[in-house]
Amino acid sequence: MNAQVATTEPSGARAERTRTAILAAAEDLFARRGFASTRLEDVAEIVGMTRAALFYYYGDKQALFDAMLADTFGSLAIKLDEVLAKGGSISEQIELGVEAWVDAIVARPAMARLIMRIVADGPEFLKHGVFSDNNQIAMKYWALFEKGRASGELKPLHDDPFHAASAVIGSTVFYVGALAALVPHGHFEPLDEQQISAHKSETLHTTRRLLGIAERNKK
Repeated sequence: MNAQVATTEPSGARAERTRTAILAAAEDLFARRGFASTRLEDVAEIVGMTRAALFYYYGDKQALFDAMLADTFGSLAIKLDEVLAKGGSISEQIELGVEAWVDAIVARPAMARLIMRIVADGPEFLKHGVFSDNNQIAMKYWALFEKGRASGELKPLHDDPFHAASAVIGSTVFYVGALAALVPHGHFEPLDEQQISAHKSETLHTTRRLLGIAERNKK
């Protein structure tokens, strides 16, 4: 069977619910165990189906992994694209994008763990990166950075946007996925509403500092 969804796949609402359950189980297992250590049998067991039944939806582990990435990061790409569609000044679009990023990771903590697991495992299981659109959303934000730098609206500390992206992406992934494990148990809850607000505020402050956005835009 090939790596595409089988043509004998069940149809209708029940099939969609099953597909959603499979992807949720796969996201959790791939995030905790990585690609190599995750078995289709384990995914099927969580969903309450046989391995053979799972083949009706995804023909092999790579197909399931790719579908899981598309589902997990596709929703994030849509939210980031929606920010750009709203328009506004360059600094406003960037700040709204930062907020959307933080909100997405906080709402789906497994995404942070999945990113760290993918980094730890290496890129050999990634066919096209985490965004299935060939990183079009990343390139749009890169173009926004370049436009802001050329117009003078942005006065970045570094010419390369990767420095700002690293600070924003890395801090939130670490905050949600790892920080609680490094502090005394019970002393810090990253998903507490007040802590999330504080993290978002600090992330926006860092973004403004790195990109030279005036404090008058502070929210």
